[in-house]
Amino acid sequence: MSGTAEPFPGATAAGAESREGAGRGAPIGPMTDDLEALQVISRSLSGKLELPGVLATALEIISRLARAEGASILLIDPDTGGMKFYIAEGPGTEALKTVPLPPGEGICGYVARTGEPLIVNDAQNDPRLYKAADDTSGVVTRSLLCVPVRSGERLWGVLELINKREGAGFDAHDMRLAEVVATETALSLENVHLHDQIVTKERMAAVGQTVSGLAHCIKNILNGIKSGSAVMDRALAEEDFGRVSKGWQTVSRNNQMLSTLVLDMLALARDSKPHPFPTDLNDLAEQVARLLEDRAGEKGVSIECVPAAGLGDVLVDPTHFYRCLLNLMSNAIDACEGGDRVRVRLYRAAGRDRVTVSVADDGQGISKEDSRKLFTEFFTPKGGRGTGLGRPVTMKLIGEMGGRITFHSVFGRGTRFVFAVPVSQTTDP
Repeated sequence: MSGTAEPFPGATAAGAESREGAGRGAPIGPMTDDLEALQVISRSLSGKLELPGVLATALEIISRLARAEGASILLIDPDTGGMKFYIAEGPGTEALKTVPLPPGEGICGYVARTGEPLIVNDAQNDPRLYKAADDTSGVVTRSLLCVPVRSGERLWGVLELINKREGAGFDAHDMRLAEVVATETALSLENVHLHDQIVTKERMAAVGQTVSGLAHCIKNILNGIKSGSAVMDRALAEEDFGRVSKGWQTVSRNNQMLSTLVLDMLALARDSKPHPFPTDLNDLAEQVARLLEDRAGEKGVSIECVPAAGLGDVLVDPTHFYRCLLNLMSNAIDACEGGDRVRVRLYRAAGRDRVTVSVADDGQGISKEDSRKLFTEFFTPKGGRGTGLGRPVTMKLIGEMGGRITFHSVFGRGTRFVFAVPVSQTTDP
């Protein structure tokens, strides 16, 4: 058998699908001639990636045109070399799901092996008939038309029509119609296969990029832990406990970065449903500011927090909100030098169901080139001092709360991030 097909998505797992379970396409109206019917088939299959429904439509049309009691498409099983019913139309289709066709067996196996179409109008007396299918389905095959489903050198399987109505056998006209449908089917299978290959390659590229980014982040963190540990070892040997404290601060800071990295990866990997809770956002912002005071003070950076007047408690997810503020304010501090300011302002316009938060800094700003990649995972303008996950996580969390985030930056003069999320007022001020 030449050009045996590679695994086709759903071919071996889904099995045959009957008319009732195939996810049918648009209803088929009356058609005046064969050409119109074939045009319907071509339009139905063209460019489609969800094939069971449109293939069911194609089989129904070819059954009607050729006046066949049933039709099916069998695809090659790459594991066994035999064939399985991918989709079927007509009597006995549910039972056919369980019928595998051994390699080369039956009239369909003969057509797959030779690559030539075949009409058998006295099937019961043909020694090639695979009678196990009749026994399982309860349908007696009187006549059979079988054509290969091929695209180029790749053989996907076969299309078969069984039992010509009105007692007559299948003829050359029926075969030509079936070959057209088989060709369209093969092209559709090829399109789906190529699409799945592209998706798989893109997915593997994304995985590779993620692993590379993670490795880079973890390497930087481990270098920090290693450096701090070396300082501690030397200081302990010299009983210089002041330096031990400095070394431990380095280790502790990198441990926190590693913990943050894990939490950020989990946040990106999982969809999380916000859990709104009555929250004082003004107090939450003050908590974050106090948490970051020492870090800002080490750089000579001041933090100014302006609360929203008369806000009161509002319904919002406090954990999501806290992490967003923490990420944005931390980045703002990192962008600043001595004497710069970080300004956090909360406000709510009268009559609006949204709270807006602005986090601005007087730092180095963001270049136009970096601005385009700012929310890309593992991209950071901080070099080895950042993981590149804080902003993507922040954007995701804000999106999960039903909000959005924007920013404006002037390189060398500072950056301002603004995000707004919907809230419900729960307590009067």
